[in-house]
Amino acid sequence: MRRLRNSKYQQVGISLLWRRNYGDDANVMGATAAVVKGELRTKDVSVLPRSRYGGITHVTLLCGETIIGKQGAKYVTSLLSSARVPVDVQRIFVNQGQEYYNSVLRNRAAIHVDIQHDAKAKSQSLKICNDLDLHVFMTNLRSFPGFNCRFPNVDIQLIAQNNMGNYAELEYSPVEGVIEGLRVINSKDIKRFLRFAFKVAIAKKRRKVTIVHKSSEWPKTEGVLLDVASKLVKKEFPDIETEPMELDRCVARLILEPQNFDVVVTSDLYGTFMATICSAICGGSNLFSSIEIGDHHAVFKPLQTKLSLTNYKMLSPYGIVSTCVDLMHHLGHHQCAKALWNEMLRTMEEGIKTGDFDGKDRGEYVICNIMNKLRCNMFSKISSDN
Repeated sequence: MRRLRNSKYQQVGISLLWRRNYGDDANVMGATAAVVKGELRTKDVSVLPRSRYGGITHVTLLCGETIIGKQGAKYVTSLLSSARVPVDVQRIFVNQGQEYYNSVLRNRAAIHVDIQHDAKAKSQSLKICNDLDLHVFMTNLRSFPGFNCRFPNVDIQLIAQNNMGNYAELEYSPVEGVIEGLRVINSKDIKRFLRFAFKVAIAKKRRKVTIVHKSSEWPKTEGVLLDVASKLVKKEFPDIETEPMELDRCVARLILEPQNFDVVVTSDLYGTFMATICSAICGGSNLFSSIEIGDHHAVFKPLQTKLSLTNYKMLSPYGIVSTCVDLMHHLGHHQCAKALWNEMLRTMEEGIKTGDFDGKDRGEYVICNIMNKLRCNMFSKISSDN
């Protein structure tokens, strides 16, 4: 075992080794499973000055050499250009490894458009979440008329932990034929996560927060989430209405009554699962975007990229547009974000649809239609001003 960076973690590591009888063949995996491996981030994340030169903000664009990666990169650069936002992208390819981390560290924001599904790619994604402390996963799931959603007026904000618990991937074999896995959490990080979630709910003018858990089966690890939430609401967020709900009951109600949910908050264990369920109810993951965010850095992804869904041959234009809108809001370009979002809604209302939603239009046509309208609006504004 390599020397641990911090005496505190060294004591924990020795304690684990003594109690669990680690062998040399212990199977310890993952970027954050480092009490044994010596890779745990024990220092604060470095925060560099914002990379803004001449009034232009630089953003990392992670893409691949696949059809989806190339297509996604083309969509993003075209939309940002047509929206006339002062944002420039630094293109990084998946196989560049450490350069992706360095780029996001510099730029503080990134768009990730390639679908990662193999073990190496997922391990790299987990390492980014850990090293940059992207501790929150968010996605906004809503119904669009005519886009495979059976229920009108669905608008669910899902907020989940992103780099705790099972994300540590800490598992080992103390003796032959026996495997143990650890889900390590702490109340300090849970409080930070819940405080972030409640602030998001208030900023979006939402009040009802459903906390999804399975404390009946995991009273310690799941119960701490409920305990911290209860104390935090009483002390800091009295206007927030919380509703603890067991996972099984929540899924049943979501399928039958999704309109009754406003904000759904859950742990790392159920985040992607809940995103899959909610997006399926609202028409499909290819309609939506997701955000992995920390105190200083953020990575924006189409939801089908976040969920590593490989059953799509092409990247959905709707997820890309939503991802760009999220990025613009994050960077403070709210007016441009609203204009882009309204143009996507216009194409939906006019019946411009891709084949995923029983339409006849290609993704490129949807993107071009939005781009052309944005440019026309720009020129019409210039003419009216003159």
